[in-house]
Amino acid sequence: MTQHFRAQDQLPVNVEAEQQTLGALLLDNARIATVAARGGADLFGDPVHAEIFAKMARMERDSILASPVTLREWASAQEGMRELGGAKYLARLAGASISGSSVGHYADLLAETKSRRDLTLALREAQGALTKSDEPAAAIANRLESTLLSMSEVGTGPKPTSMMAAVTKAMQQSMDAAQGNFGSFVRTGIPSLDGLVTGLYPGELVLLGGRPSMGKTSVALNIALNAARAGNHVVICSLEMNPEAMALRALSERTAELGKGITYRDIRQGVGSPALQAVLAEAAREVANLPIQFLSRDYSEIGAMMAGAKQARRVLGDDLGLLVVDYAQLLKVQGARSRYDEVSEISRTLKALAGQMNVPVLALSQLSRNLESRDDKRPMMSDLRESGQLEQDADAVFFCYRDEYYIERDKPDTHDIEKLDRWQRALDLARNRLEIIVAKQRQGPIGTANVMCNVALNRIWEG
Repeated sequence: MTQHFRAQDQLPVNVEAEQQTLGALLLDNARIATVAARGGADLFGDPVHAEIFAKMARMERDSILASPVTLREWASAQEGMRELGGAKYLARLAGASISGSSVGHYADLLAETKSRRDLTLALREAQGALTKSDEPAAAIANRLESTLLSMSEVGTGPKPTSMMAAVTKAMQQSMDAAQGNFGSFVRTGIPSLDGLVTGLYPGELVLLGGRPSMGKTSVALNIALNAARAGNHVVICSLEMNPEAMALRALSERTAELGKGITYRDIRQGVGSPALQAVLAEAAREVANLPIQFLSRDYSEIGAMMAGAKQARRVLGDDLGLLVVDYAQLLKVQGARSRYDEVSEISRTLKALAGQMNVPVLALSQLSRNLESRDDKRPMMSDLRESGQLEQDADAVFFCYRDEYYIERDKPDTHDIEKLDRWQRALDLARNRLEIIVAKQRQGPIGTANVMCNVALNRIWEG
């Protein structure tokens, strides 16, 4: 695809996005209104591209098909178009275009680039006035401020929300829930937990904390798999283990659901039995088709993770239901002065990302080892490691706790049959039991969901 730039004035121009947008519009004129609503011809920094869009918009308004064929004569008569190849350029645009469903996203990219052009021009004008005129600095500053305010009013940034809009959205959520339609939020798929929290809502940050081996990843992956099976698109930022390891756990969970549970360790080592191979093959067919995208450890820098999440959302069709980060403290922030500052910045960024992408973010969090010194090792809010900002920013906080883990490691070092018998009874009672403690919830009660969990199979079920 031919690219051309405005090198003479170095203004920001996203040539590829302009080409892709125009190509999609040539194939589907109905999308012209989408671009017009975001700024129309003014979005295009290349003057020839702006002329093409303006011509297409006029034709669409007059109910005339705008295509490389119907624009052939016009293209041949335009000097700028002739330099680019005339009608052949239009044909190349259409031939290499994006899907029409992505036009809205590309229009947003063009709107952002236009805002950058406008800001560049405003700053240049102010700088020129300061160095080449006798105009008072206050007047120049006022004019610049006015320009910046007008840009914020028409840009793609955040805007105030009226009470009418907020009430309308809240009522829609209520009516959807009453009718069993959970499109506005994501159910965890764990009935005991859903009974406490209803679901995970767009724009909210939910922390899932626990010490190692408490089942955090099992719970998070189960929620992700349940959400995907319910039709939600999911992105998992897997910083602790690679995507293949997460896939092994997902396969193990599915084999258990099929009644022939194979641990993920056994799957990794190779399944020899033909019967188990058949079960694994069936599980693989089902799991492979789930709408889940992974971000690997390469996305551990917070900015890269944000960019990767947005990229994955585009792959999934701009319809994202859940973002999972495993786990928050493994993210990195460039330039942080201390670990406390780094984790605080991670927390604030995850909260902001939930709002920007309008998606629930489920972030796993490692807990302080100080809780190991307590008699009751159930986590508390104060156990969130390294930063109180995590607790402050989170809309909800869940903790995972398995008494079985601690009882196993507290086996009496004795030949006293009675003590060993008491220990064994306590272990049997705690076997496969998991507590999901809802320690904070802005919009609901706190409490504990008592479920069963086989960590080796990554399976969670009701007791």
